[in-house]
Amino acid sequence: MIQIKRIFFAIILALIAAIAFEGISQAEPGLIVEKIEEPALDAMIWKPNGRLVINFMAAWCWPCVDELPALNKLYKKYNEQGLKLIGISIDLEGPQAIQPIVNEHKIEFPVYWYGDKAITKFKLNAIPMLFLVRNGEIVEKVQGRRTERFLNKKFKEFLK
Repeated sequence: MIQIKRIFFAIILALIAAIAFEGISQAEPGLIVEKIEEPALDAMIWKPNGRLVINFMAAWCWPCVDELPALNKLYKKYNEQGLKLIGISIDLEGPQAIQPIVNEHKIEFPVYWYGDKAITKFKLNAIPMLFLVRNGEIVEKVQGRRTERFLNKKFKEFLK
């Protein structure tokens, strides 16, 4: 029964993504969205030192897409102060699902495709979802679309 629900969910998401992509321009890519495997993702996240913000998103999620320009701006602002930011796409269709959006918004932080495995692995119950990871430990989860002002304050506090 669970498998049937997963398949049904996957089909619905694929249909939504197909509708959402209609009309999105294919700008020249700067940053290429690549698939990331679990060992590489784990190594990136669970480092014993450093600060990382993980943005879980999907191309069909309009709040996720709407939030990207603010995240990109804040990445440029705080990157030199030690903030690392990565995007993780949970799209079913692979890296090509989120690539046009990354191109359109000229995203500069790394974006990886991990697919729907992220939902189970990270116990995601909503997107957009930000994980704030300090020294290999998730210290906070921020659920839902947030304003640039809120995110700026959150990132500034996180870097203290």
